[in-house]
Amino acid sequence: MTVFGGGAAIKTLSTLKPTHNEPYLILSRQWIPCTAPKEQGQVFRVMQWNVLAQGLTSSNPRKNFCQTQARHLTWETRRYLLLLEVISYRPDILILCEIDRFNFFEGKLRELGYKGRFIERPFSPCVDVPGEGQPDGCAIFYHGERFSLADFHHRQLLNQMKHSTGSLAMATKLECVEDGASILVVASHLKGGPKTDQTRLEACQDLASFVEEHSSPNDMVIMGVDVCEEPGEQGYEKLTNNLRDAYKFALDGKSPSFTTWRVRPMGEEKYINDCILYSDQQVRVLQALDIPSEKLIGQSRLPSNLCGSDHVPLVADFQRIIPES
Repeated sequence: MTVFGGGAAIKTLSTLKPTHNEPYLILSRQWIPCTAPKEQGQVFRVMQWNVLAQGLTSSNPRKNFCQTQARHLTWETRRYLLLLEVISYRPDILILCEIDRFNFFEGKLRELGYKGRFIERPFSPCVDVPGEGQPDGCAIFYHGERFSLADFHHRQLLNQMKHSTGSLAMATKLECVEDGASILVVASHLKGGPKTDQTRLEACQDLASFVEEHSSPNDMVIMGVDVCEEPGEQGYEKLTNNLRDAYKFALDGKSPSFTTWRVRPMGEEKYINDCILYSDQQVRVLQALDIPSEKLIGQSRLPSNLCGSDHVPLVADFQRIIPES
């Protein structure tokens, strides 16, 4: 877990606090213990989060968050809550998707020692939003005291006809400062919506190939992805052929109750779309942050004054497995 001075974090947040007279906190969550740490092998924390592009907060009347207070959808409020969550959990590696304010995150997180890369999503729907016009995409941040950048790759994910699926993959190859070990960190956000199952499956097949292409046998692999489908569906199953789901491991084979929960004009939407996948021959899961209860989420669902996105962040601690000599 990254350690940075409390003064720096307080200074970063103090300039951003919303002016609305109500408490802005984060959801109370507990750690689920999984595996006892070994004496050897460095420990690092990963956060995966779909942060909800600002351009999508109210751009489409059919997709509006109709039970969320308007002030909780403003960038003034959301930027504070999003950064508060990151600072509270202090991940060593931060994987974000649906991010259309990379310059904001990059500037604020740089003050705390992070470095990051961003790739925009193909055909981003945010581009055509009046008053916004900033494409969303994926970003990977890492703390400079723990890791250095060794390599970087990205590409659009293709279907079997070699046409774009509207999804992207990006990967940073990081070298651990502590012992020189290599971690391939992958981010992706797959295309959702009706009648996209086959497209998503083919994107997952290409994503699995992308990981295989850029990873070596001894690399630790960490993937944070919004799959836009439930565990058990074909795309998710393809990704978990060679990688393991950290939350299913933490929950003894069960899936989280949700990772995104919102209310739209067409009804309530509660899905398990997000996951952190890992190579279980190279890393073990020590603990994972639990999913908030319905009572904590509240009747307005998400976003709210307790969470700046319609997705909750997934957070897990990993430890490198040292091969026995």
